Amino acid sequence: MDNGRYEYDEISDVLEVYFAEKRLAWTIELTPNIMVSIDRSIRQAIQLTLMDYSELVRITEEGPRSFPITGLVPMPTDERRLVLEILTSSPVKEWLDVSTVQMLPDSPFTVTHLEPPPPALRDLVAVFA
Repeated sequence: MDNGRYEYDEISDVLEVYFAEKRLAWTIELTPNIMVSIDRSIRQAIQLTLMDYSELVRITEEGPRSFPITGLVPMPTDERRLVLEILTSSPVKEWLDVSTVQMLPDSPFTVTHLEPPPPALRDLVAVFA
């Protein structure tokens, strides 16, 4: 399956992943460093933006770094469901892994971590060198 084309800007450390041609889209800031753009009319991801990419993919001693998806909190339920449907479907799920942390029965929150990048991208990002 095609997981999109991407452009990495080493100077700004930003990775742009394109799943479709650029067009007007609803852009959601999932975390301070991760944004997704969605065409709501066809329920399709258009673009994924990963700022400070080398930090997002840096592995810790315990494994991949996870980030709370705080951008879902203020959304109405139907919009939140749409975003989660898109995040957990191809092609976005090839780049992000989404899960839920259940600390208390009434306070689950959604987190994500980045999937390992394609081999060609590994050669471009300093953290993998």
